[in-house]
Amino acid sequence: MANLKYWVWLTTREYVWPGAVRSIVDYFGSPERAFYGTERDFEQVEGLNERMLKALLDKGTARADDILGECDRLGIRLMTCQDAEYPERLNQLPDKPMLLYIQGKRFDFDEEAAIGVVGARECTAYGRSAASRIGLELARGGALVVSGMAQGVDSMALQGALKGGGRAVSVLANGLDVFYPASSRSIQEDIAVAGMLISEYPPGTTVNGRNFPVRNRIISGLSLGVLAVECKRSSGTMLTINHALEQGREVYAVPVGLDEQCARGTNQLIRDFKARLVENAGDILR
Repeated sequence: MANLKYWVWLTTREYVWPGAVRSIVDYFGSPERAFYGTERDFEQVEGLNERMLKALLDKGTARADDILGECDRLGIRLMTCQDAEYPERLNQLPDKPMLLYIQGKRFDFDEEAAIGVVGARECTAYGRSAASRIGLELARGGALVVSGMAQGVDSMALQGALKGGGRAVSVLANGLDVFYPASSRSIQEDIAVAGMLISEYPPGTTVNGRNFPVRNRIISGLSLGVLAVECKRSSGTMLTINHALEQGREVYAVPVGLDEQCARGTNQLIRDFKARLVENAGDILR
């Protein structure tokens, strides 16, 4: 627990982003050694600015102690990038999350046929139906469905996976004790029991728009491939797909009628990025 305290301390330093945390851990070897580092020590770490240095010289651990207490109360376990169970799929990422907060079952992602399913919040009835059906089919076929918690495609895919046997993982952009959107509370609670919730943000972290694009790299990073059900050409879904392409993951897309605005992104993926056209989960599982 003492070691985890230093991980929480380091990853909650204001202005110190994940890339800087990785540089610090690479230089010092561990957060505990970084905790006892001096200003001169930190000046040797490439990429740190004055605001980061000031935050790193604050050795207070009260917040870290409070976070660990909340994790214990809520049944949240912590996983560091140095743990043996840390997924190799994430370890390969240049911007890998250094500390994860986890609730629910344990999955060995490196042995799982994990498929990310993402799409528009404001989707059509067709999109909702397709996401739910494919999520269910994937779970029944033995795949692990990975998504966010947004209303629309994400939540429908997760609901389908729960109906198909609970093979579902949701990566949140806020604390695991925060329900966003509020309408997804029941799904989030079900996944905490039957599947797995993951976040790189500690309990109590409220919704912040800048966290969502950062979160998306974890969805694609944990997955062998990512399916886009409905999305516009410029959207959070396309950001996730871009992460998947950069990470060398398979990309799939559900085609939509040409008159639908939500078709522009998914159809473009099929046309320009050679995404595999998907009509049902079998097209992915095969």
